[in-house]
Amino acid sequence: MVVTKIEYQKKDPNRVNLYVDNLFFLGISLDTLASENLYEGLEISEKVLGRIVKKDLEDRFLTRVMNYLSRSPKTELQVYRYLRNLRYKKKNVWFKDDLDIEWENLFNSIVNRLKEYKYINDEEYARSFVSSRIRNKPRGKSILIQELLSKGVDRELAQRVCNELIESEYEILRRSFEKRFRNQKFSIDNQQMVNYLLRKGYSWDLIVQFSKDDTTE
Repeated sequence: MVVTKIEYQKKDPNRVNLYVDNLFFLGISLDTLASENLYEGLEISEKVLGRIVKKDLEDRFLTRVMNYLSRSPKTELQVYRYLRNLRYKKKNVWFKDDLDIEWENLFNSIVNRLKEYKYINDEEYARSFVSSRIRNKPRGKSILIQELLSKGVDRELAQRVCNELIESEYEILRRSFEKRFRNQKFSIDNQQMVNYLLRKGYSWDLIVQFSKDDTTE
């Protein structure tokens, strides 16, 4: 196989299109071009091409996912979902559809680097998420755990974090009620109030306990 053409990309002067045997092979960075000492007419092996593909794509996906993480913290699962979706979007743009590469191995390598650099930490994410919910949108443990699970946090970790950060679920229930109903007095016979607290993830037993609290106004 021979590198038959190298052309600068019109939209990104820091990247070039690499053609092998007169067919478009891959867009690569100038850094990769220089580090691999690529030039037109160079005979190139499958092994070298495979190394170029993996390095350049890993760097490119890593750059995109770091921008994604800069907007707000994400879980490991959310990052995997983002990477897989990005792969779908960039098919035939960054690489050929039939490119032979172990995508999950590539994504695992990226995620491991992000974890090493502390860009991903599911426990820190869970603690930040629960603390924010308690402050701004109080709700019961069961709802918080389900929310964390939906974002990819492990069940055991979600339960542990909620247990550690929520000292009194009863107090959070009281805050939820006061935020929604202001100075109204809670009544167990008021279906609207009861349904609201149930939707917020509080157990029936806790709601009954709340109804017996004479200080509720």
